[in-house]
Parts: sequence; structure tokens; C-alpha cells
Amino acid sequence: MRGLLLSGFFAPMLLFLSAIDALASFVVINEDVLPKKTVDKIEQMGAELKDKCGVWVYLAAKKSLDNGDILAFEERLSKNLNTPFILLSISVNDKKIDIIASDEVKGKFDKEQILSPLPWRGSILPLITAKSKDPHANIEAGLLNGYAEIVEQVAASCGVELDSAIGNQNRVVFDILKLFFYGIIAIVLVRMIYGRLKKNRT
Repeated sequence: MRGLLLSGFFAPMLLFLSAIDALASFVVINEDVLPKKTVDKIEQMGAELKDKCGVWVYLAAKKSLDNGDILAFEERLSKNLNTPFILLSISVNDKKIDIIASDEVKGKFDKEQILSPLPWRGSILPLITAKSKDPHANIEAGLLNGYAEIVEQVAASCGVELDSAIGNQNRVVFDILKLFFYGIIAIVLVRMIYGRLKKNRT
């Protein structure tokens, strides 16, 4: 009888503690999209930003959505998140990615810049869509880079610096992408000019 009473007492307590743990996690969904080392880094950055700025930046990484509607998915998920929050979501198979935020923090980061497909501007899509033998690694790099960009922008708006930031690594990756992109453009332009000159001579 006593054992039954104890189990009846601890069961709700365990559910309560697990709910707290879920709220404390910044990677709220990860359907085998991100490896543990990347999740740990995101958790580290998220926890530091929350401590210093009081803003929760979450990430949800799904393989696919039931109906492919990422906006509806974000709306449902956001009801259970701490506020003020920012939520970065991706559905890999649906090729959908988005960021939503509570009203208090919408002005603390540049959503359009972070989600831009342009190599010299965006933080996520240029990495995810880059040609690679390992698309999974591209997604991992893009999400980590995008999450880092969000927390660093929010931190800057709060006037603080994050010890866990990966800003320098960020810039190196994008400098390489920029050089690669502009190199392709230069080659195409040279070929076009050469082709026109050749035609004019004949």
C-alpha cells in the first residue's frame, strides 16, 4: 500500500520535472537531423543568451511535416514555448524553413537577412543548398550557422557579447562562399565577353 502511495506521489512529480526539462531545452525537436555535438553547441549558446538577455531561441528540426505546412506547425509549437521567444524551424524533406518570434523580440534580429538565399547575405540557405557529397552535413552547418547568427544579433541588440558565439568561424565560412560565388560570376562574364569578341572578329 505504501509503495502504491509513493508511486502515486512521484509519478506526477516526474511528469512535472520532465516538462521543466523540455522547456529548458532550446532544441525542442530533433528528428535525427542534428548530431549530439551540434545540439550541445546550440544548447550552450541558447542558455547563455537566455541568461544574459532573457530571450529564448528555439530550434525545431523535423524530417517532414504531415501536410507540409510549416506555418501551422510553428503556430502549434509556439503555444508551449517560453516567452519572449524566437523559433527557427526546418522540415528537411519538405524543403521548408522559417523563423517566427513573439512581438517583443521581432526587432532584435533580421529575419530576411538570415533566411536570404544570397551567398553574401543569408546565413542558412547558402550552406544548405551548396553542392556537397554530404547534404546532411550541409543542413547541420546551415542550422548551426543560422542559430548562431540569431543569438548573436539578439545579443548585440541587448548590448552583450556571448562567450559561446561562433562569429569568427561564421565569417570565414561566408568569406569562402562569397569568393566561390563571385568567382563563378567572373568566369561566366569572361566567357560571355570572349564569345562576343570572337563573333565580332569572324
